[in-house]
Amino acid sequence: MDPSQQGGGQPYPPYRAQPPHQQFPGYPVPPAVQPVNGLSIASLVLGLVCCLPPLGMVFGFTALVQIRKKGERGKGMAIAGTSLSAVSTLLLVVVLATGGFGEMWDGVKKGVDQASRQRSTLDLRTGDCFNLPGAAVPEEQETAGVEVVDCDLKHEAEVSGGFEVTGFDDYPGESRLDTLAGKRCQEINDAYALDAWDRPKGMDAYYYLPTDESWRLGDSAVTCSFASVSGAKVTGSLRRDATSLNPHQLAYLKAESAVIARSGSEPEEEFPEDAQGHRDWARQTSATLAAQARALREHAWPAAAATAAERRAGEFDRARAHWDRAARAQEEDSFWDHALQGEDTLVQATEVSVRRALGLKSVPPPDDSGA
Repeated sequence: MDPSQQGGGQPYPPYRAQPPHQQFPGYPVPPAVQPVNGLSIASLVLGLVCCLPPLGMVFGFTALVQIRKKGERGKGMAIAGTSLSAVSTLLLVVVLATGGFGEMWDGVKKGVDQASRQRSTLDLRTGDCFNLPGAAVPEEQETAGVEVVDCDLKHEAEVSGGFEVTGFDDYPGESRLDTLAGKRCQEINDAYALDAWDRPKGMDAYYYLPTDESWRLGDSAVTCSFASVSGAKVTGSLRRDATSLNPHQLAYLKAESAVIARSGSEPEEEFPEDAQGHRDWARQTSATLAAQARALREHAWPAAAATAAERRAGEFDRARAHWDRAARAQEEDSFWDHALQGEDTLVQATEVSVRRALGLKSVPPPDDSGA
């Protein structure tokens, strides 16, 4: 049976499949969206950041040609990038023609160099030479950073070492830290620069203390250094220790340094207020002179220095005898008579002879009067 004749003989209209995505009347098909040209974006970026301006111009011109042929978007960006790159290129040509590029580059290098030399006072290390902020040595002033330089260049200060403050749970206060640092840093400085004759005039002990705020953050370190009290700059390192001295120079300077340190540790109180303290000082000075005389005699000196070193050991022994008498003195005048005789027994000419034989600086430093 013909299917079209079923159901009362009325024929069904033939079925026709509708095309997919049929567009009904009244809804026009939207046009396809064209992509943005990639070179136009690159041209705009290069124009904005002034980076390789000629390349920004090339990208811009190429983008305009591609946009015209392919109907892509990005014409405005290409034009803007080309224009900005053209201005940057012109400026670059002017700078190169006038020599300004070299000055600009020198300025950039100088800025980078200065920034790289800035170092926190917490990061200073033994042997670092640096310049202080300001025109002279700042006193009781918080300093976050300094300019570190090569020791062969002019500088104002040099780090001799440091130590950690222990024995305090809470911040001990600036006064107590200052007293502690004054004593410890003097010892560290003397060990770092054993040759007192080879220190530039005006280089004195200087140190950085932790603040109350930095202490709470875990900073308990004291940094010891030498610094020019007048702000005058020096060249070369002050370091005179085992890293830069031969064994003979080191042995001699250790002996002299020990005697100087002990004889210079006079009690703060006057003799009438602390007579026993002065007698103890004299006794300790005598013991130091005896120990250093023995150290000079036990060392195997080169032939050129042996005679002068033995003569210096004899002076130490004679000076020790005077300090022994001072340690037994009951009256102030008697004490100082013996102490001064002990000092006068140490002849500078003998020291010059030993130094010259060992290749050390043999010109005595000027005293406070300029002699």
